[in-house]
Amino acid sequence: MKDIAFSIICWYNNNKRNLKFRSFRDPYKIWLSEVMLQQTQVSTMLPYYSNWLKKYPNINSVISTPYDDILKNWEGLGYYNRCLNFYKALNIVHNNYNGIVPKDYNDFIKLPGVGEYTAAAVLSISYNKKIVLIDGNVRRVFSRYLGIVRLTKYNISKMKNFLYRLLLTTNSGIFNQAIMEIGALVCTRYNPKCNSCPLKTNCKAYLRKSPYSYPEKKIMKKLKVKHFFAIILKSKGKFLIIKSKKNLYKGLWHLPMIETDNVETFKIKLKLIFNKKLLFSKKHPLIKSGELIHNLTHFKLRISFYRLDCNYFSTKDKYIKWISISEIDRYSFPKLFFKSLKFIYA
Repeated sequence: MKDIAFSIICWYNNNKRNLKFRSFRDPYKIWLSEVMLQQTQVSTMLPYYSNWLKKYPNINSVISTPYDDILKNWEGLGYYNRCLNFYKALNIVHNNYNGIVPKDYNDFIKLPGVGEYTAAAVLSISYNKKIVLIDGNVRRVFSRYLGIVRLTKYNISKMKNFLYRLLLTTNSGIFNQAIMEIGALVCTRYNPKCNSCPLKTNCKAYLRKSPYSYPEKKIMKKLKVKHFFAIILKSKGKFLIIKSKKNLYKGLWHLPMIETDNVETFKIKLKLIFNKKLLFSKKHPLIKSGELIHNLTHFKLRISFYRLDCNYFSTKDKYIKWISISEIDRYSFPKLFFKSLKFIYA
């Protein structure tokens, strides 16, 4: 077991990518990197990571900043609940753990947004805790190495036990990162570079010349399409945005948007939202501006955009604002909003 771990670590030391977050052992900075990397490619995440640390180098700098400002720095990275959970978790760390990220697995995993993978990554890399880390890359590498076809609970448990025995012989943080790097650079889903792999000598998939057989491919489900209508309300050189209180874009600003596939239902619900302040007439017709498809991880949004040049109305609702194009930088928006700018400008 020690020889296997040694080969993996040697390969990593000679071949790893020079990524900024790997130069840290500060659990806050490691934790941030893992949160940002969820459902996000490294190349996309890196500039956000660097910019964040320039503004918020430690936990105190985050929790002393209003959440709306924090969210603005996450804008464009997507999966915004990650940001909210991270913000909540850091406040708990400050209040309950004297600002020190807990070393105990059971304490850490109870924090908002922390799951098994995040806990294993942060605690093993920062504190050298002997915790097995399993992500998609690790599952693929050791499914091939051990000859595991189906990722059943039993087989995952078998994999974890094997990895734990390897962990006991070396630095767990470096080892966990090394396995993920092998999966990212060598034991890839497509076109694996088997001849360059430090595990090839005893890899069952390599010996059987069938890496694509491990693990078996999941049947991809067709993404469900959700239909929405969005309205661009224009008046006096401004347009109206609302701040989401829940669900998909909680805490973010966007155009008023309603899930429905019927334009008449859309009109009725709009009047309810704005207390019947909107009038649809020949003088103020609802004009279709266009349509777009926005892909998310588990479903697609099909959004029909309509424009209404209306009479200006004031509002005391803090979740509703009239803004001009020049004021966009003051608010946090999802990517979808920036896609819709072409309809706003029209």
